[in-house]
Amino acid sequence: MKRKKEKVPQEKKLFSNKQLIMAMVLVATIALGFLISAFLLQTREVKFSSKAAIIDQLGKDFPNTEFNETVASLLENNGFNDVSYHRSESVNVTFYKGLAKYNYGVIILRAHSALRKGETIVDFFTSEEYSENEHVSEQDNGLLTRGYYSWEPNKFYFAVTPKFIENLEGSFPKSIIIAMGCNSLNETCTEMANAFINKGAKAYIGWTGLVDSSHTDSETIKLLKMLLDENQTITDAVSKVSPDWQHYPSEMKFYPLSAGNLRISDLMAEAKAIATLQITFYNFEKCFLIYITNVARFIKLSCVLKLLCIVYCGVHRPLD
Repeated sequence: MKRKKEKVPQEKKLFSNKQLIMAMVLVATIALGFLISAFLLQTREVKFSSKAAIIDQLGKDFPNTEFNETVASLLENNGFNDVSYHRSESVNVTFYKGLAKYNYGVIILRAHSALRKGETIVDFFTSEEYSENEHVSEQDNGLLTRGYYSWEPNKFYFAVTPKFIENLEGSFPKSIIIAMGCNSLNETCTEMANAFINKGAKAYIGWTGLVDSSHTDSETIKLLKMLLDENQTITDAVSKVSPDWQHYPSEMKFYPLSAGNLRISDLMAEAKAIATLQITFYNFEKCFLIYITNVARFIKLSCVLKLLCIVYCGVHRPLD
């Protein structure tokens, strides 16, 4: 009588060879995805904006339509696809509160500015008449003060302080700030310039002393032509701006000195490159998620995929 061979129980494989291979491919793909994502995420930095603003607080007292039209044209012809004009009446405290949220790459601040008596601080005028009962918290905390014009000594207006700019919500995305008012970059007081730089601006350009409105208008146009049409550095362009001899030695300067080699075209090119990389990342991320979802369905690793998706996306979504 022949002895029957006893069947040796074999351990059942948890996954087939095909499933194991697919799982390894999935893991390798996800690892590669994380590496590529980590690289591309480095490009998610603040970038220069192709939006620009002309803030014409001077417009009520010193209107200059030709200036506004010329500056807008210069900006638009050099890649700024969204140029906003803000008339004098709209330049109030509320407007300034949102200034760092508007994402402007270039800000032309055609506004009155003045040194405080006995202090080394420059403030920017708004067009909003002063009232001790308005914006009380901002006044109490030194964000707002009051100012008056020499030709109108009995009428006061709200003025924003460097501290006001420092406390704005938002930032200035590598912005170029051109402050056209008197003493906007007085060499004895750089608090206002510092406030803009600390909020993200790349360069702040202003006058060291008093300046006539017609002079600051003509020289700002000259400056923008050199910066935009001629692609000059900030150092070269500012050095060719004429002083206001009527109020000598009032000169145009820039801050900080480290911004001297900056070209606006370089900022525009950098922003374009970052935007391209970001689009590449978003497209990759979308395709990648579709791919790993399909692979995971094929090898029936729903639970693993859910965990991976939670880690990768931060969002739990049903797979089926």
